[in-house]
Amino acid sequence: MANGTLHAAGSHTQPFVTTDAAPADTPALLGVDEHRCVFYDLDRRDGRCRIHAALGHEALPLACRQFPRVSVRDPRGVSITLSHYCPTALLLLDDPRPVTIVTNPPAFPADGEYVGLDATTSLPPLLRANLLMDWDSWWRFEALAVESIAGETAPAPPSDGLARLHAVVEHVRTWRPGEGALNTVVAGAFERTSAGLDTSLWHARFAEEKTSLVNEALDAIPADLRGSVPQRDGTITPARRERNFLAAHAFANWSAHTGRDLRAWFRSLETAWALLQAGYSVRQADLVLRHLSDYSAPMNGYG
Repeated sequence: MANGTLHAAGSHTQPFVTTDAAPADTPALLGVDEHRCVFYDLDRRDGRCRIHAALGHEALPLACRQFPRVSVRDPRGVSITLSHYCPTALLLLDDPRPVTIVTNPPAFPADGEYVGLDATTSLPPLLRANLLMDWDSWWRFEALAVESIAGETAPAPPSDGLARLHAVVEHVRTWRPGEGALNTVVAGAFERTSAGLDTSLWHARFAEEKTSLVNEALDAIPADLRGSVPQRDGTITPARRERNFLAAHAFANWSAHTGRDLRAWFRSLETAWALLQAGYSVRQADLVLRHLSDYSAPMNGYG
């Protein structure tokens, strides 16, 4: 900025925010104006980030370098899903092929920079209060959940997929040590609910709770960010996009690690679905879930 290579957008003369009480070597934060970074230029056509245009990707703040990646690091390695607030990621949801979990994709090299939730030294997710899953069972559960929601050539409606997944969660939660390997119980639960399941009870419960799910997600947004909450625009999202969106939230979901138990993980998927049903677009829903909501809020994570 001193030599004129970089300018803040508009008329900002103080684009950095510092805290007087912070140590002297604490990095400054980028300023915000009308809920936008002061280096985000709406008038540019060749990329609206002035930092990226002037200095390249490596000069970007960490959060910007990670976007739209949402990652979890655990004993298996790094799992990555995407925020569909990114327009390019959004278009991926319209791919007609069944959703699969890909190992070592070229777009995400092993030596890439992935900074997200670090669970490498944490215990596995809770099955229910006071009872942990094991890592292999969790990874199998996660993979089967993605496949159940959007892995078929002609999958069921998204709501039926969630209803089946709810039945799986409730069945698996009844497992007790000594009743066989949890990994086997997980696989059997998904096979058991693959067809012929009565979904009416879940649909009735969701109809009663969908408004409160939306309100919980919005209430989890810190007060100083609520001006960024989008107004629902009445979007009707195509079923394929809905399914793929839910599958993306089933994978690398922080709520599995920060939530109370497996039900909190499932409730995060219900919340994502509730936002779509309330008329929020996929981009608006992920803005709320991935970028605005506070993961330390009572539900301990939404996406």
